[in-house]
Amino acid sequence: MKKDFSNIWLRFSILIFVCSFAYQLHADDAHYKNMLIGERAATMGGSYVAVSDDSTGCYYNPGGIAYAVGDSLSGSGNVMHQMKTIYYEAIGTKDWVRDSESLLPNYFGVLKKFKSYSFCFSYVVPDAFIEHQDLVFDNPLSSVKKFYLSLHSEDITYLMGPSAAMRLGEDLSIGLTLYYHYRSFMRQQHSFLESTNGSYELFYESKKQREDGMVPKIGAQWSPFNLLTLGVAMDQAILFNGPFQGDVSYHSTDNSTGTASLTTTFNSTKTEVKRKLPLHIAFGAAYFPTPSQLYTFDLDYYQAQEKGRADVINYSGGTEYYIDPTNAVRFGLFTNFDNRPTPDSSTTGPTDYIDIYGLSFGYTSYSSSSSLTFGAIYTSGTGKAWLYSGLTESKTMTRESITLLFSASSSL
Repeated sequence: MKKDFSNIWLRFSILIFVCSFAYQLHADDAHYKNMLIGERAATMGGSYVAVSDDSTGCYYNPGGIAYAVGDSLSGSGNVMHQMKTIYYEAIGTKDWVRDSESLLPNYFGVLKKFKSYSFCFSYVVPDAFIEHQDLVFDNPLSSVKKFYLSLHSEDITYLMGPSAAMRLGEDLSIGLTLYYHYRSFMRQQHSFLESTNGSYELFYESKKQREDGMVPKIGAQWSPFNLLTLGVAMDQAILFNGPFQGDVSYHSTDNSTGTASLTTTFNSTKTEVKRKLPLHIAFGAAYFPTPSQLYTFDLDYYQAQEKGRADVINYSGGTEYYIDPTNAVRFGLFTNFDNRPTPDSSTTGPTDYIDIYGLSFGYTSYSSSSSLTFGAIYTSGTGKAWLYSGLTESKTMTRESITLLFSASSSL
């Protein structure tokens, strides 16, 4: 009887712990376009490499800020960013649902314009995942009466630093951004499993991570024709240290047989393993058929630097239309493809694969010296999850997110 329960518990623990913290409870480094930055750029699907003529260009293509009209101050925030991921039949016949929600400003920039030069300082949050979960599963397996999970997880990446650009003529410019990269991660988790024979399992984990580095970005813009602008930008993060990691776990078992049989373990670990982030090269084109209309297209190429990761190409396109001089609307489409191999019977779990597609919309109201932008971004995807080794088939997963954004800018 004890052996049967141990085997059942082993299977169940694989499912639970894989789903509860092995599945991307940290920043999603399998996708590169998790959050769109800026006002015009975000509402045009992030297609901005060949535009970048405001402070947002410090992030997309610093070469573009050389063509800024004048001094400006701008900032944007996600009024709401919600994401839901569902792993179907992940725990017996039960679905595993993960929700992430964040409310935070994700961009701020100040730009100073001179005759042939432009300087800028910007602050960017390209990734932010915040999860709070209190979940209860009643009778998920025949041998398990109840499983409870309490989880708090935060993982945020920050970029901040100066930019400079110079015009080399009427049709050509170059620029450079030097970002300081800072990533902060923390997670606290407590789980409780009660079996039908009265035995129980407790688990507690606390983890903290920090990552520091620099992200140099170079960019250029060229206008070969009056109505067409081309842009290119390249960047790669250089990390100074790997994530400092501290894990503490507490695990106990009570056989409920009348004898106080109790097992307790305590573990603490540290590591300095550094991630190897991809080389990113972005190409863009912007076409201005009329003074009130704009079409943009970007191609983002990511060259993987880590084993087991694939090179990825993401696409984005957008349009902007001025209804009149004080009102503009924008639309955009973009992809956010996965850089991992598709899981199959040879896969060592846990892992998953999901390609994501998104669309965006925005409206901007202009005055003589300022502007206000409201917009929304929606993403969706369906993929496959391999929960653990030995499965005969993968599980279906879906992911959806909605972001409502607000941005304001002012001429100085």
